[in-house]
Amino acid sequence: MSAPLDGIRVIEFANFAAAPSATAIMADLGAEVIKVEAIGGDPIRGLMKQAQVGDGQHNPDHPFQFINRGKKGIELNLDTSQGADIARQLIAHCDVVVMNLLKERRERFGLDTDDLFQIKPDLVIGLLSGYGEVGEETNRPGYDVTAFFSRSGVYGGGIAPDGAPPHARPGSGDHTTSLALFGALMTGLRSRDVTGEGQVVEASLLRTATWTISLDLVTSLVDGRPAYDRPRENGLSAMLEAFQASDGRWLQFAMPDTGDAWERFCKALDREDLLERDDFSTGRLRYQNMSQLVATLDESVGSMPADHWTPRLDEHRCIWAPINDSAAAVKDPQVRATGAFETIHHPVVGDFETVAAPFRMHDTPNVGVKGPAPEKGEHTAEVLRELLDLNDEEINALESDGVVHRG
Repeated sequence: MSAPLDGIRVIEFANFAAAPSATAIMADLGAEVIKVEAIGGDPIRGLMKQAQVGDGQHNPDHPFQFINRGKKGIELNLDTSQGADIARQLIAHCDVVVMNLLKERRERFGLDTDDLFQIKPDLVIGLLSGYGEVGEETNRPGYDVTAFFSRSGVYGGGIAPDGAPPHARPGSGDHTTSLALFGALMTGLRSRDVTGEGQVVEASLLRTATWTISLDLVTSLVDGRPAYDRPRENGLSAMLEAFQASDGRWLQFAMPDTGDAWERFCKALDREDLLERDDFSTGRLRYQNMSQLVATLDESVGSMPADHWTPRLDEHRCIWAPINDSAAAVKDPQVRATGAFETIHHPVVGDFETVAAPFRMHDTPNVGVKGPAPEKGEHTAEVLRELLDLNDEEINALESDGVVHRG
């Protein structure tokens, strides 16, 4: 059985994380993805590389491997007329073009959407940006910390009054936005298949973030008031808070205060005495006495380790989860049961795990990580030979002129 995107060729003019993560999923699904890097490589190469691991073996740059697994890689200087011309020739052999170049740069290289449709009218063109393709700020650079988390209201909604803004984990906004771009590209391909016409689709960090925080924004659209984080002692319900066990592990609850939830909660925490207290007898009273209730439960949960509480919580059908750090998450048996991790077979350092695409296709065996990320310019000569029919002498001349680079 073939993979879903077998026969689709994608060329990527994009760096860092958001757009390349979308094309990595396409590679998992069988597409041939050609990653075009500037001479010297994508700036994210090695940017988050950790110290050498294990017995000092070569570190394969796990973040870059995750974002660019299964692709072919070439290095091309778009700032030269020859380089931009080679880019246009390569595009003529592709089904999909993905870019995170700002509009002013696309225009300078002759690679804006109108230029691309002149090359191949049925292209699907995917554009990724910080702030979108319309409005006065289309050429404003943006990373996920600024465009996704800060500008959209995501950070603002997570700050308690007079509190300091949090720090986002690296790439969280980028990889969320990559799913929006991936979905848009799939929609564009479907439309092309139906109509025979090319499509331009786009996703931006800012626009994706508004979807992510939509439940806050739809309220603010009506009442004009900001959403903000509540301190635990001022929360809506103790059964929506997190409590720390004696071994330092945190348990997060998500139990709406309806039906018999309060009774099950108290029984699980061995505090049936709270069911008899008048000041906690209704949801409203529990809300009004939240500070006292949270302090009481802090003491109770903090008296025993998490392993004491977890079977009791399940026995009483509580809705809860441990708050894992990343090291605990990668060992969590349910995370692994979902197929969240796959293995990259690297020719130098051997096998190591990476994160899989965030969905499964049942009964489709050829979906998954296809191989490691390319080394700098690893496939430059191969791609130029196969798609443009250039010979070694011509490729050598281009490399001498600084137009391309081979690994």
